[in-house]
Amino acid sequence: MTSNIARLLTRHHRLPMASSCGLAPAPVSSLSPPPPTISSLVLRRTMATGTRGARGHGWLQKYRAGLGGRHLQGRWHYRDVDELESINDEVFAMNASLLATTDDGGKNETVTIGTEAFLDLSVAGEPPRRVIIELASAALPKTTENFRLLCQERGERGTGYASTSVYKIEKTVGLCLGDVVSDDGSGGRCHPKMGTYTSPYSFEDEGFFVSHTGPGIVSMMSPGVHRNDSRFLITTTEAPQLDGRFVAFGRVKKGMDVIHDIAMGVFTKRGRPTVHIKIAHCGVV
Repeated sequence: MTSNIARLLTRHHRLPMASSCGLAPAPVSSLSPPPPTISSLVLRRTMATGTRGARGHGWLQKYRAGLGGRHLQGRWHYRDVDELESINDEVFAMNASLLATTDDGGKNETVTIGTEAFLDLSVAGEPPRRVIIELASAALPKTTENFRLLCQERGERGTGYASTSVYKIEKTVGLCLGDVVSDDGSGGRCHPKMGTYTSPYSFEDEGFFVSHTGPGIVSMMSPGVHRNDSRFLITTTEAPQLDGRFVAFGRVKKGMDVIHDIAMGVFTKRGRPTVHIKIAHCGVV
């Protein structure tokens, strides 16, 4: 096998035949270069291929400049987290404009649209602990309205978040919740008020205004392009790979210790928790 490889490596380095150029044949050992070794060939091929690495425009040039390897480069690596967090604060600050004044019999009444929701999480039958979520209701009215309606629903199974489970825990991403259909992550449906005739169980992406800059971001879990139902996740760390894919619509305002205790204190098998974690109660603040 080694001889075959050496023959393939040296066939491009052979000189033209002496009869074709009219010269006396010369000793092959004095004119032809020595056959390259396998190690030198692998090194040369590695340095000359890749994402335009040999010409100095791709990952190799950035790696030599000290910017890390290919797994540390790309659109997620070069982003200003502080700037994105300030944009998130501006998005949530828009909720101050959600004050409507109504005239009821000569009396002016101020109506405030709900911008906060809560989830009471119970682990293995223990007393529930509350998590308060701030919603970006001004920037994402349809997505937040779907979440509020599902939190307030008290009907039969399959209509609201009450009594549903935390069906998956990705410790480096977040907690997955909200499957109102099968309670195992395989199904979900939006609130009937949010569905349309052509898409009764899901609605389209409303916008990617909030970035996944750290723990506590509440985001819809999209099962497909422009599809959002009831499933959502709460991040436990920064998740830039979700930006532009999942619509983030809220953040944990109080009770982040509950999320961390569940993510780090519950044993999982392939992401599935070994104890039952359910939403004992939920609603709008």
